[in-house]
Amino acid sequence: MFVGRERELAGLDREFRLNQASLAIVYGRRRVGKSTLLQHAAERHGKFVYFQATKVDESLNLAAFKAEIARNLGVDPLLDGIGDWTGVLHYLARAAETHRKLVVIVDEFPYLLDGRDTLTSVIQKFWDSKAAERGNLKVVLCGSLIGHMESLLSERNPLYGRRTFSLPLEPMSLREAVEFLPDYPAAEQITAYAIFGGIPYYLQMCDPNAPLRENIDRLLLSKTGALFEEPEFLLQSELKEPRRYASIVAAIARGGTKLGQVVNRVPGIKDTAQITPYLEPLIRMKIIERVRSLNAAENSRDNRYYVSDPLFRFYYRFILPNVSPISLGFGGQVFERQIQPYLAEYMGWAFEQVCREHIRMHAQERFGAPASEIGKIWGPDFDIDIAGSLLDQSRLFGECKWENALVGESIHRDLLDNISKSKFFTEGRTQNTVYFSRKGFTVGLQKLAATDASIQLIGTEELVKAAAYGRNGPSGP
Repeated sequence: MFVGRERELAGLDREFRLNQASLAIVYGRRRVGKSTLLQHAAERHGKFVYFQATKVDESLNLAAFKAEIARNLGVDPLLDGIGDWTGVLHYLARAAETHRKLVVIVDEFPYLLDGRDTLTSVIQKFWDSKAAERGNLKVVLCGSLIGHMESLLSERNPLYGRRTFSLPLEPMSLREAVEFLPDYPAAEQITAYAIFGGIPYYLQMCDPNAPLRENIDRLLLSKTGALFEEPEFLLQSELKEPRRYASIVAAIARGGTKLGQVVNRVPGIKDTAQITPYLEPLIRMKIIERVRSLNAAENSRDNRYYVSDPLFRFYYRFILPNVSPISLGFGGQVFERQIQPYLAEYMGWAFEQVCREHIRMHAQERFGAPASEIGKIWGPDFDIDIAGSLLDQSRLFGECKWENALVGESIHRDLLDNISKSKFFTEGRTQNTVYFSRKGFTVGLQKLAATDASIQLIGTEELVKAAAYGRNGPSGP
């Protein structure tokens, strides 16, 4: 079953339908679903060749590529006699004339480069020859090594200016991810998302008919669990010096939100200049994020760092500190003693992240205008979970509450007080407020929102499922 990715599929469909040759660049972190998406998109357009490169000698990859071409397009003695990449590319260009808009996907493309630009130069020369245009050949270069793939778009790369389409594939949104667990209550769907994230590979491992606790036990709290060592595997496969990167992620996960705090908690790092080169790859991979308060000056260095990837955050908060008892078979007791008592606290920050993502993607459902900029604000004596601007130039401020209590008018008053302290507050602009709550809202706040369209209340059901909402609340059942 293929789930979600409607916008990405629409973009690929438009590219593949064009009556012209295509050179597409698709990249994203491992497990995010690139290969499945590309194959699903390609098969909707007729013949396609999918080839996944491996870390072997160039001649072996070339032979494997030719074998995939023969398997999909038919055995051809002419193909057997070709001994280089230039010949294979021209062979595919001629095949596209026969099959019409042939799609060729080269996955894990960086494995073919081996630190050299030789192959990219070959592709550049082939593309500039216009051979691909005769049959509208569609070539897709795909990879998980994000830095390498982004370099294909840089001015110094031989392929610069040739690509016709690029897609940095992000993890799925909450509303897409919950399709893997359709019968879970909304709050459990959000909790599952806060643990497994929007990574299809992880979500499809979950048994939708089993309780969330059982899926956590099976996948993470057992030495044989499929995701027990997943974060460490990802760092080892994608980055050099994986131990240093792991130490940095662990330091941030343990509460080192400021750069100086991270430096002090990572062995072998003595100053901020040493740690910055390690932070950038982690940010590109969406494992950590760097956040600047919207209240801060443009040149402010008051940044905070968070572990943004849900599985990494859960792993470094709960799994890594308890590896020994889990390995000895005490995963159940680890959950009961080390996870369950602290899960609500863990979900507090995770819920904020979910709510900010919701506003970035769906602000127009409640406020009539899409989001322009969404972040958060903090000051010496206050913190605002959600802050930003909408495309109609109005401001937006919000609070997110996961605790087991109704959100009421006192929370609204506190937010208005904090807004007044913020430099982001602008006289003359509409100041919208939004409240997210797991438990719900008091009658008093509901009455206030019913008479003021600038106040919106959003519960867990709306987070996980689109509904017909207007500025004054639900317009239907």
